[in-house]
Amino acid sequence: MAKLTVILDKRTANRLGRYPVKLRITHNNSNTTASANIFISENAFTGKPENICVRTYANAKQVNAYVKELYYQYLNAIHELESTGRLRAMTASDIKRFVEGKKEFHTEYTFTSVFEEYMKTRRTEKTRQTFAYTWQKIVQYSGKERIFFEEIDYKFLTGMDNWMEQHGIGVSSRGIVFRNIRSILNYAINNDWMSQSLYPFRKFKIRTANKEKVYLPEEAMMQLVGLDLSDAEGLLAARDFFLLSFYLCGINPIDLYNLPKTTNKVSFVRTKIRYHDPQPIHLFIQPEAQAIIERHAGREHLIDFAEHYHSFESCYHFLKHRLKKIGELIGQPDITFYWARYSWATYASKIDIPDSTISKALGHTETTLAERRYISFDWNKVDRANRQVIDYLKTYSNEQ
Repeated sequence: MAKLTVILDKRTANRLGRYPVKLRITHNNSNTTASANIFISENAFTGKPENICVRTYANAKQVNAYVKELYYQYLNAIHELESTGRLRAMTASDIKRFVEGKKEFHTEYTFTSVFEEYMKTRRTEKTRQTFAYTWQKIVQYSGKERIFFEEIDYKFLTGMDNWMEQHGIGVSSRGIVFRNIRSILNYAINNDWMSQSLYPFRKFKIRTANKEKVYLPEEAMMQLVGLDLSDAEGLLAARDFFLLSFYLCGINPIDLYNLPKTTNKVSFVRTKIRYHDPQPIHLFIQPEAQAIIERHAGREHLIDFAEHYHSFESCYHFLKHRLKKIGELIGQPDITFYWARYSWATYASKIDIPDSTISKALGHTETTLAERRYISFDWNKVDRANRQVIDYLKTYSNEQ
């Protein structure tokens, strides 16, 4: 348990030759002091928290009562923290902030309360569902529904990781859980509701599955392009949606669905990073893409899918099942719409398009200071790269 003592700080005296009374907190190999805002002379100091100065000292009764109350305020707080299990992960400074009620460590904020608040602010139902799944696993593992920030430490995370693995939860699903937990902790730290010293992800590393990126082989892609699906209900729309994603540098399905009506060029911000890195992507509409757009032209949207379905989720659900059927026709039954993105990037890499151009085309977040602040990117590079990728496929088909 933390140690609490009353001391007289004799390093600096005031103009009357008196020294400040302080409480010293020692815990977890750390220590700090909290001022009592009282000065007394050295010969009057007893060191006893219930009677800090001798009775003959001026205003001894009031001084003793005040310091005693302050001492027990800290001592009771330490007992409270110990009884809830929070004290174990705290430093002496955390204890001091807890008692003083400073903004950076308000007691009313717990991991549970912040989790609930954060989950409600997520903008899509799918994201809220992943957080609900995360909370379900936390409660199942811990057996508790009220959890404090101090409890989410390295030991908790490693134990939960092992528990989920033993219950057959894969690396990818565990990764989602831990990234959600990390988001909550970062949110709490940014709002000064949690001490940064409690952050466990400096030690705990989220494991990732070493999954090979799947793409559509060139032969299969050309088969897809050449399929006659004009009379197949729903299949043509699914094939065109896939190819349009590919012809627009692997644009994500939700972004393709939401594109507004335009001519020649499309400009959009990826939904995935819209709220933390709202940098737009600008792409020239290649002739192959234009042909598909004309087949599915919308009134207000680039393509009419958003005008035929009440939500992206319902549209995506309809199309993905049709895409599976198309995949069976070309010997690729596991195909998904994200293969369009992986395929574009893979082909671009094969023909030696620079990684920086591929990354920009895919809308990846810039990582260097120069990219973020100083370089105005030439989007013609991406348009030329896209043309090269499409021509590469045509050349590949002719060579077969």
